Parts: sequence; C-alpha cells; structure tokens
Amino acid sequence: MTEVTTPAPSPVRASESLRSEVEAFLYLEARLLSTAQERVWHTQMLHPEIHYRVCSRQLRSSKSKRYDQPIEVFHFDDDINALDKRVDQIESGIQWRSDPPETLMYIVSNVEAFDDEQGGDVRVYSNVIMIRDRRVYESDQFHYRREDVLRRGEDGALRLLERSVVYGQRMVQGKNLLFFL
Repeated sequence: MTEVTTPAPSPVRASESLRSEVEAFLYLEARLLSTAQERVWHTQMLHPEIHYRVCSRQLRSSKSKRYDQPIEVFHFDDDINALDKRVDQIESGIQWRSDPPETLMYIVSNVEAFDDEQGGDVRVYSNVIMIRDRRVYESDQFHYRREDVLRRGEDGALRLLERSVVYGQRMVQGKNLLFFL
C-alpha cells in the first residue's frame, strides 16, 4: 500500500507594500554596512533575540559515503551579544586589516518576501555579492545566499530576527571575514 502524503502548503507571498518595505530594509542595511555604520546597524536594525549564522557547505558527490561528518561548517553562530562584541572590535581600531579602511560594496538581489506562518514575521530570501577593496591592489569578492526572518520591533519597524547565510565557497578565499554578511 502506498502512503499518501499531503504536500506542504505553499508560502504566501508578502503584499507589494510589505515587499517594498523589506527591500528598503535590506538596502538600508547594505548602505550602513558599506559606510562603516555598524553600530547604527546593530542598534537600529537587529532584534534583541537575533540568531546570526554563516556556514559553508561541503561540496562532495551526493554518492560519497566516505565521510560521516556534518555537511555544514559554521563560520559564525552569533546572538546579539556576540554581534555587539564584533562591532566593539571594529570600533576599537585594533583590527590591523581595517587600517587603512576597506571599501565594502553590497549588491543585494533576487529578493523574495513571504508572510511567515508564525504570527507576523516575514521570511526573506536574497542573494548578495559583496566586494571588498583594500589599498590599490587588494580586491576580494564574496557571494552568498541569505535567508532572513524579520520581525517588527516595539516601534513598528522591521528588525532582523534571524539570518542564515550559506557562503558560496567551502573555504574563505579572501584573507578573512571581518565584516558582516
């Protein structure tokens, strides 16, 4: 006897006005992070219960049975306090890599927004290309997928509650990840 399964319900696309608000949120975030305003980003755009994860996935054959290890390797698995410490470190001026200051540019695209079934949250999918230039001769490019959950704060503004980044490369090709994705 064949078991009949019910397909998962299709996600409900956010209204056009909410999608526009989400895009404005993501573009503001990109501008703040690319203009060294990490503290403003931290205080005005993050929900106090944020969970911020960045991982790489092992790229191996789906038929490979040699490894019994997790397919994901986490670069970051942070909460609001860990993110605050990272902003403190950037502001401290002790990061040798940031002197002279780097130029960061975030290109956010393929934005999709869906009403989350859990009471008013918004699930957002996007792709990002981030380019980091330092001095005349150093340039790194990072590309990744993001899945975010946004929730309204007490002031009614959208706040980043969850961010899951799937970093496109198994190994960090640039010299470091001393910035926010």
